[in-house]
Amino acid sequence: MKRKFSETTLILSIGGSFLVGMILTFIVLNSRFNFSTLGDISQVYQNINHNYYQKVSPKQLKNGAIKGMVNSLDDPYSQFLADEEQTSFNEDIASEISGIGVTIEKADQGIKIVSVVKNSPAQKAGLRVNDLITKIASHSTNKMSTEKATTLTRGKKGTKVKLQLKRQQLTFNKTLQRQPIKVPTVSGKLLTDDRMIGQITITQFSERTAKELQQQVKKLKNKGARKLIIDVRSNNGGLMDQAIEAASMFLPNGRNIMTLASRADGNITYKASSKYLNNYKVKLPTVVLVDKETASAAEIFAAALQQSGHLTVVGENTFGKGVAQTMTPLNDTSEMKITTAKWLTPNHDWINKKGLSPNVKVKYPSYMNIKPFTDTQILSLNSHNNDVKIAQQILQALGYDVPKSGVLDDQTVQQLKLWQMQNKVDPSGNLDVSTRQSLTQDLVKKAQADDPMQQKAVTILKEK
Repeated sequence: MKRKFSETTLILSIGGSFLVGMILTFIVLNSRFNFSTLGDISQVYQNINHNYYQKVSPKQLKNGAIKGMVNSLDDPYSQFLADEEQTSFNEDIASEISGIGVTIEKADQGIKIVSVVKNSPAQKAGLRVNDLITKIASHSTNKMSTEKATTLTRGKKGTKVKLQLKRQQLTFNKTLQRQPIKVPTVSGKLLTDDRMIGQITITQFSERTAKELQQQVKKLKNKGARKLIIDVRSNNGGLMDQAIEAASMFLPNGRNIMTLASRADGNITYKASSKYLNNYKVKLPTVVLVDKETASAAEIFAAALQQSGHLTVVGENTFGKGVAQTMTPLNDTSEMKITTAKWLTPNHDWINKKGLSPNVKVKYPSYMNIKPFTDTQILSLNSHNNDVKIAQQILQALGYDVPKSGVLDDQTVQQLKLWQMQNKVDPSGNLDVSTRQSLTQDLVKKAQADDPMQQKAVTILKEK
């Protein structure tokens, strides 16, 4: 997304990789700034440039100085972004990446494709689910993390990446041209047990989220939905304008959505309005799901529906990010964001570091706190490893009789073999990468089936 350098951008998210919104007027440096204070900086620059024992590029020194100033704020949300960091940031702004269009996971001998995006370069090149990527460019994927593989497959639009792949016994090469891949932020479905209830999940607030939400509501209504669950759990924020526009759908015009309070501009209150999505309104009974990872723009959305829409919010206290950042482009390859404002809920609460309190508090099952696997080595009988303890915790949550000793003893091996046979995994009794992945997936399925927050939302909706 191309932006003029005379613009700054407001950011409402907890991550460095998500999300930007609402173009503001350019903030000009105060004319009273004492430029003589830059003398020390210039002196340090010159000293390093001339006397450091190795040659240092001017760009490296300049970026280091900017990072140092931003880091001195001791603010986790203020950042200086340059080169690849800026590119990644801007891709997430638009919920668009330039890549090949696959979802991947770690496998025993490389990186496995678990889904292929429709009409993507990967699909057009004939890549399939379960294909194993064994090389990306000249890099072997045998011990490569999924994060590294993702970085290597992404790049500038139109550039090419060469893959070596294995499909059963066939090994072959493909060269793919990276293209923009649109990542939807909203998905929806009718509940299996009650087809009159539609559940919509919003993963983040990016450039088209409000429109995608409107489309999902219409689609579910056409399928018979008469009540809605809006799930913003694990949504760590995004574009403020999209959160406002999405919230306006559920509120009578004129109701407060949020107030932005800044030193430069004072207080600005945003209200539900007919200007959003052609005054489209959702009048179905609705419950909102939140958790401790619901943050920033997602908190704006949930707070507005709770306090101005009087809708029920179910789950845990939210993350509590009540501040906003302004994005200022510096040049073609760098930009900076600093905290410039705080925001208040319709009740004028500042939820920073406190979070939004749901109307109905519901906790996740304790097994949801099991930590992820950290190793990839194959562990066999009598192995002692923290991953063994994690596997034992998962097996216990799935109903298998194992200790939590951290030792792959006879009892654990036998129960692990039983689980492997029941889940069509090689019944070796070993804890390998495939078993780790399948155990994790099985636990996720259980969590989805056991979801106490969703169950509470359904109970509330059935009473309406």
